Amino acid sequence: HQHIQTDSKGDSKRWIRSLVNISTRAQVGSGANVLIAGFVVSGSGAETLLIRGDGPSLAQYGVTGFLAAPTLSVFNSDGVAIASNTGWGTNPNPNLITSTAKAVGAFSLPNGSADSALIVSLPAGAYTAEVSGMNNSSGVALVEVYEVSSTGTRLVNISSRAQVGTGENIVIPGFVVTGSGSETLLVRGDGPALTQFGVSGVLAQPSIILENSSGSTVGANTGWTSNADPSLITSTDSEVGAFALGSTSADSALVTSTQSGAFTLQVSGAEGETGVVLAEVYEVP
Repeated sequence: HQHIQTDSKGDSKRWIRSLVNISTRAQVGSGANVLIAGFVVSGSGAETLLIRGDGPSLAQYGVTGFLAAPTLSVFNSDGVAIASNTGWGTNPNPNLITSTAKAVGAFSLPNGSADSALIVSLPAGAYTAEVSGMNNSSGVALVEVYEVSSTGTRLVNISSRAQVGTGENIVIPGFVVTGSGSETLLVRGDGPALTQFGVSGVLAQPSIILENSSGSTVGANTGWTSNADPSLITSTDSEVGAFALGSTSADSALVTSTQSGAFTLQVSGAEGETGVVLAEVYEVP
């Protein structure tokens, strides 16, 4: 199991906005091409989260080729599995999964479905939620992380590593910003940069588009050095603790300021190519 982890510089000020739930839809393969969602919990206390790996339930939204039997596992930064589930109804208290999903606004999972779900309480740290298919099966899946409650903690960085396909099989992370004031975000689509971590088959030229819930483009980039001020990307990478992008790399990134709302990040190949990508969203202090 390989972790490419985001990091946090800590709570240098009191934020009045926060990331409260995240999701990523992508094609799940086998081996290194499973769907891996990463997130960082910052602060003190504990963060209670609802984490789901949805496959069969996506059929109600017209998704074809979904992952028939998702397996969900949560790992800490040491790569140790701290929770897992295959089939949400196998939880000790499946009614809690149902009521919690309703409380956070998640769509309901059909009774007896093979979708997977967990409720976990986590201290500050970096974590990954991995969705794979039973018996190395493949298909489209949605991984979701919802904030249920917190005591002095917050989600600050999120990432998703997955295989980028074409058409409907591009990587689409979503997230919700809540609170008042403005939220500055660093958004990246990393492909070539992943080779330094031993990742093969990377997406050669990622292209990123950030959209709000109305479908309007908030920001877009293909090639991070094509930004009006590439030095802002470099300095922000350092500020939030993100690994550096090569000075001539084809990885993509942008810095943007948003209000509260729901957003999606579309990561595709600039020329329709396919490969492994890491999509990242960082809160900028």
